[in-house]
Amino acid sequence: MSEENTDKSTFATPTEEDEKKKVEILELWSQDRMTLLTWRPFLGMLSMHLELIPVVDVRCQTACTDGRRIFFNPYFIGDLSSDQRVTILAHEIWHCALLHFSREVGRIDQHKAWNFAIDHEVNSLLKQDGFELPAGAVLYRKHIGHSAEQIFDMIVDGELPMEGMIVDEHYIGRPDDEGELDVDDQKYGPLVEDGPEGETRVKIDSRFLPRRTDDVWKEWRENLKSAAQRCGCTGVDLSGYGWAVEDLLEPKIHWKELLRQFITPVLTGARQWLPPNRRYITQGLYMPSRKRDLELKIVIAIDTSGSTVGEIVQEFVTEVTAIVQSFGAYELTLIQVDYQICDIEKFTHEAPFEAEKFMLRGGGGTDLRPPFDWVHEKMSGELPKALLYMTDGFGPAPSSPPNYPVLWVLNDQGVPPCNWGQIIRIE
Repeated sequence: MSEENTDKSTFATPTEEDEKKKVEILELWSQDRMTLLTWRPFLGMLSMHLELIPVVDVRCQTACTDGRRIFFNPYFIGDLSSDQRVTILAHEIWHCALLHFSREVGRIDQHKAWNFAIDHEVNSLLKQDGFELPAGAVLYRKHIGHSAEQIFDMIVDGELPMEGMIVDEHYIGRPDDEGELDVDDQKYGPLVEDGPEGETRVKIDSRFLPRRTDDVWKEWRENLKSAAQRCGCTGVDLSGYGWAVEDLLEPKIHWKELLRQFITPVLTGARQWLPPNRRYITQGLYMPSRKRDLELKIVIAIDTSGSTVGEIVQEFVTEVTAIVQSFGAYELTLIQVDYQICDIEKFTHEAPFEAEKFMLRGGGGTDLRPPFDWVHEKMSGELPKALLYMTDGFGPAPSSPPNYPVLWVLNDQGVPPCNWGQIIRIE
């Protein structure tokens, strides 16, 4: 696109008519929330943790959530029936309840496939719970009850097509530098308007301020437990929610998921929102821009003193690589250590880790301090985003934490080597 055309692009704010529409539909959808509270108390209780915010903004054509708020286009919601509005509300709640924020990490490079997978997971629950799904909504009927991860794998492997309608928007918090969003102002309300002298004006609402925070998944764990317990005390039947509620009451989180939950905040914290990207505006496209670090540096330390199994090390490093590569350029420094550093290798997005070529080195006594000393000596000018340490924990560790996040990765018999850092167990 030429610079001349880009210069004719401008932003507009919601009109007085838009503001009236926002008030009208907010009241209507708030009433629908009370209906949900009566009809499906469990979901109704969960909805109270989400603020409803109407916005007339080209970035939010339908509805979306950041885990604390539901932003919605009042023109879109206003055109729905009462049953459909309740369904959309429940749909957004389940995205939060099922922790889709944290579960996407490692799959962001296949974001479209993940969108279909999580919508299937949500719509499966809604269908089984008696909700009226929008016509054409994503639902693989032969696979109702399958998790988003299972559906995602089948889509990526070509076993399932990406067919059906995504009923909301999932782009909030993506690590992409830029995105594109088709705008149909006739369908979704007056989001784009023609200005004088051929200008294209897109509406930007000051209330559309999504914020993805690192600990939102923790909040939802607590929200879910609280709602489930309250429903249990009042005799509300939760059996229709199947595995979703069972896992909430007795969560069994795989170490790979915990690993994602640790790494995601580390990497997303390296990004920031930039002013709107004007490049797409005259095409009827708008998304916020993002700034990414030139390179994300992660250190992995492997204790090879005798308790480490090669296969699990390979799986661990492969999983870390899959997560960080979704965020662009990276450098992984792999340090093998027993009582001293035995080997150091570096892997990048251009020369990634290859599990089949990996060999454990060392096997002597145990001292957990050398990798921290190495970082202090060799990376003092640019500290790593995090250090991930796979060990059984039996050995001396630094007495105080460094100035970067540390994750201790322990086996089922391992013990925390100190009173700082975070811990996950690989069993």
